[in-house]
Amino acid sequence: MNSNLEYSITRIHNSKTKLVMSVSGVGSQSINWLLGVPGASKTLLEATIPYSNESLNSYIGEVPGQYVSKTTALSMAKAAYKRGTQYGNEMDIIGVSCTGAISTNRKRRGPNQAFIGLWGPRLKYVAHLILKKGERSRVEEEELVSSLIVQYIEEKLLDNSTLSVELNELESVSIDETEFSSDLDSLMGEHISSITSAGSDLVGLDKSFEGGILSGSFNPIHQGHIKLSKLASDILGAPVAFEISVTNVDKPPLQPGEIKNRVSQFEKSETVILTCAPLFAEKSGIFKNSTFIIGSDTALRLVDPKYYDNNAQNMYTSLQKVKDNKCNFLVAGRLQNGEFNTIFDVAIPEAFISMFNDIPESQFRMDLSSTELRNNRTRL
Repeated sequence: MNSNLEYSITRIHNSKTKLVMSVSGVGSQSINWLLGVPGASKTLLEATIPYSNESLNSYIGEVPGQYVSKTTALSMAKAAYKRGTQYGNEMDIIGVSCTGAISTNRKRRGPNQAFIGLWGPRLKYVAHLILKKGERSRVEEEELVSSLIVQYIEEKLLDNSTLSVELNELESVSIDETEFSSDLDSLMGEHISSITSAGSDLVGLDKSFEGGILSGSFNPIHQGHIKLSKLASDILGAPVAFEISVTNVDKPPLQPGEIKNRVSQFEKSETVILTCAPLFAEKSGIFKNSTFIIGSDTALRLVDPKYYDNNAQNMYTSLQKVKDNKCNFLVAGRLQNGEFNTIFDVAIPEAFISMFNDIPESQFRMDLSSTELRNNRTRL
């Protein structure tokens, strides 16, 4: 390893950002280099080499159309980033990937090339390197790709790179990059799936959560929401988070100022999660193995084909997705048209009955609604 490369890696190790790497063979030398410079334990959370097609399929959770492509590199980098978010709430995480095809001992169609991907909470980046066949040996191509990986990591972590990687006139690199200006922009752009806070204090992005999810607009939050969340936590023996989808099926997205106002209602002891998932099928993909706390009026809509474009199959598909994600529902009774209705007043398809559990009226009943309190911003 030359001194310039070692210096760049030292700078990477001295940064605050943690890395999770996924390299499908090509570019794997970069992992060895990162590990070979003191300080790697401060930087590298995990490195994986999904070398076979089956291994890569498992890593990204799907079978890609092409294994060597921009899309696959980004899927790998995103999967790496997602793995990194599981390790802690206060870490800056970047997922790094590389997929490519370089010189080998067999005749192969297609160009010698590599796609290098980086994925962070506000970053989507992919570099496409084209190599001229026969101009470099496999070892030289591997070193070039690995050097570029180090260079791009250094640039994104530290705004510049001290490493100069030279290409010859027959080689080229094209870069496609998107940077989001804020966490909320990243969420609204569907780059990240959630923003978690303790009251108004940011906890982290794309943080996993398992427990109870009390979804709503909370415009405003009221004492019924608070009491229901505490009771549900006792019933489930698990924490409960308040979830606000900033997008709605039939309304315009919430504006940043309104989002801030709604989040500001919560205490620091209360977990608030922002998503762009208005439907429970979508929410279940974010909050796997969790329980959604809902009212009987919401349960009624969940099993009514009218809310699925009058298509019963769409309803079944949606509910099945929730079930596949190992989520269920805890249902509180609601006053509707002068009558107090519970889950037992809802006709649930037999295949999904086990997903719905009742909160007895004797344990919870509060006939408050945010609509009635719209003009009163206190927690009544």
